[in-house]
Amino acid sequence: MKEEHDILIISNYYEPELGAAPKRISAMAQGFVERGYSVRVLCPMPNYPKGKVFDGYRNKFKVREYINDVCVDRLFIYPSKSQKSFVRLLSMLSFSISLALYMPFQKLGRTKLILIQSPPLFVSFTAVLFSNLFFKKKVCLNVSDLWPQSAIELNVLKPGRMHDILLYLEAYIYEHSDLVLGQSKEILEHIVTKVEKPKFLYRNLPSLGLTNLSRGSLDGMNKVVYAGLLGYAQGVFELCKRIDFKSIGLEFHVYGMGMEEEQIKNFCETNPDCSVFFHGAYHPDELKQIYSDVLVALVPLSNRIKGAVPSKIFELIQHEVPIIFSGGGEGADIVNAYNLGLTVPPSDVRGITESLEVFRSCNQDEYDALIKSIQTAKSNDFNFNSQFNGLIDFTESA
Repeated sequence: MKEEHDILIISNYYEPELGAAPKRISAMAQGFVERGYSVRVLCPMPNYPKGKVFDGYRNKFKVREYINDVCVDRLFIYPSKSQKSFVRLLSMLSFSISLALYMPFQKLGRTKLILIQSPPLFVSFTAVLFSNLFFKKKVCLNVSDLWPQSAIELNVLKPGRMHDILLYLEAYIYEHSDLVLGQSKEILEHIVTKVEKPKFLYRNLPSLGLTNLSRGSLDGMNKVVYAGLLGYAQGVFELCKRIDFKSIGLEFHVYGMGMEEEQIKNFCETNPDCSVFFHGAYHPDELKQIYSDVLVALVPLSNRIKGAVPSKIFELIQHEVPIIFSGGGEGADIVNAYNLGLTVPPSDVRGITESLEVFRSCNQDEYDALIKSIQTAKSNDFNFNSQFNGLIDFTESA
């Protein structure tokens, strides 16, 4: 395999890690490869979301491997999923230091584009800084969340010195990138207020290529699913406690890992008749089976986060699953505009309960019409290949 590549992607996440971010970057790298580009990814040792380096990668500074024709260089990281801000900061800085020690010695003679994922801001700042210092290449910033603004909205950061530092890092990476990708319209609108750069709306669409599916009859369909990160931002544990799924005649099946994982597991064990079932971690290849007989899926957020459009929405479109979205903002606009399901404000447990009752009582014609609108959205505006072809045109012509 060649040492130099057409495209270098620098990201804090990559497969075999689980979650929206690893899937997004992995799909992007694969999309370039399928269109004839040679791609190299620079990322840390896999550790997300467990907060521990995976078996086979421990006690190493660098590992090179090839995954689906993508050259993947993994560097040392001190991983953590600690709730302590200092420990989380140390984890982010560890990979930034690895980048700073590694990047100056790289040869990128034939590389046309350096694509950098942000956040984490410390990682993206290091990548942008060293790309500008050592390589005269086109730099494209891929922004998936508005940090530090989102950190303030999630109450994980308070105004002060650290907030000021992060604001400086944010301004720097916008100013010193040539192109900008945004995962939502709100992200691009925010960046425009800071700097004027060529920009492209690049949503986190799965590259599944699923044909239209048959969901069958509503008779006996009583499964509600959440499959994803079990963090405080999602608030799934609160839904388990406060919604009486059994009285509605529904079962709530929870898949995933995260901060609330143990709480949800313990709740199910101590309340065996609550109609809530915890299944733990899952592999993306299992989603087709998980979603095969689902009445509706929940996509909750505890707070309205500007710029955040949960990738779960696009995943569910591909699997043709109706959505109850609790989060507001652009995510709610998408669900409503394309008739993908129902929306309620963030943390509105009563609203989610009422929406579940609506689905429980809907008739076959109403449900079939909803599935048809999801299929239309899937074929047209949320098609991975169409979006990626637009991305190629953007990066080559901008």
